Amino acid sequence: MKFGIIGLGNIGRVHANNILSGAVQNAELAAVANQPIESLDDFKAKGIAVFADANTLIESGLCDAVIVALPTHLHAPIGIKALENGLHLMMEKPLACHMAEGERILAAKQRENQIAGLMMNQRTHPCYVKIKQWIEGGELGELQRVSWTMTNWFRPEVYYQSSPWRATWKGEGGGVLMNQCPHNLDVLQWLVGMPSKIRATCSFGKYHHIEVEDEVTAVFEFPNGATGQFAASTGEAPGCNRLEIVGDLGTIITDGNTVKLIRCSESVSEFNKTTDEMFGSPETTEEIFTPSEAVNQHAAILNNFVKAANSEATLIAPADAGLNSLQLAGGMIYSTWINDEVELPLDSAAYEKIMNEKIAASKPREVTRTAAAVDMSKSYR
Repeated sequence: MKFGIIGLGNIGRVHANNILSGAVQNAELAAVANQPIESLDDFKAKGIAVFADANTLIESGLCDAVIVALPTHLHAPIGIKALENGLHLMMEKPLACHMAEGERILAAKQRENQIAGLMMNQRTHPCYVKIKQWIEGGELGELQRVSWTMTNWFRPEVYYQSSPWRATWKGEGGGVLMNQCPHNLDVLQWLVGMPSKIRATCSFGKYHHIEVEDEVTAVFEFPNGATGQFAASTGEAPGCNRLEIVGDLGTIITDGNTVKLIRCSESVSEFNKTTDEMFGSPETTEEIFTPSEAVNQHAAILNNFVKAANSEATLIAPADAGLNSLQLAGGMIYSTWINDEVELPLDSAAYEKIMNEKIAASKPREVTRTAAAVDMSKSYR
């Protein structure tokens, strides 16, 4: 597969290095696009075609697929252009600024065998893969409760001050939910499904000079009556990453490094009904899973993408699954705006209407800090 990468910022260069190093099999980096074009001299020296304009790359005929690694507000126009030109599409997270935009991207596919993927690389994280296997294997039984406290996304002011589009309604469509947490929201619904109701409180610019949310606390209700909680912040340090999934047969707990499965000896609901022990509870056993080695998650998603395009695999992270994380993020923000509970599926048209009002009033930030120390490994959670 001949790839073109549109956007050669931090993450775009991660994808480029994975392809050029051979970490992505049966793949070639044929073209790149970025502004200013002078920033691509190192690619030009390798014989890779360089473009200053995304549309020119898309129309060049040099590529089978494009990876879009641009600011979020450019995802929809460029993604639609790529699909309309018959290319396979790999979109960086999130799919779009909001659900209606995501729906328009997906509607642009021209043929049945044209694939659109999303860089939801945490679906290849060994801990989450193991949890998925346990849940699908029936280890937990029926879901009772899920809770994810994801507050170790701390970001200092320099992170926001170095970019005019970051943490603005026009540039990203949100803050911690749209930039830092798409992976968490995707994994959450991938593991336990979508809630039917959301009630949330978002704080906008609580810890930073930004117009979007930097702290969120949300409560979920699931179709079977199970409950959930999600908390996120870019203003806490050291913060916490703790996911708990509780079912009728046991509990799973992870911090993203190891996973503990606590199995109950019998169904909790049945024990509740039948025991004569006033303070009794089912006996438990524990199993701990610790990944034996790290996984190059971004390369794993691209390897799967190439195979899916050749009908050799099913997409691990199809782009249409990105609508669910947009629904969850949008549902939390919308619940705060209207100060009420939101039922899912989200009314994408109603949400877009308010979002457009926010975008109209949104102002690009004046870049005040152009020099910043960047270590991408510290951005992964």
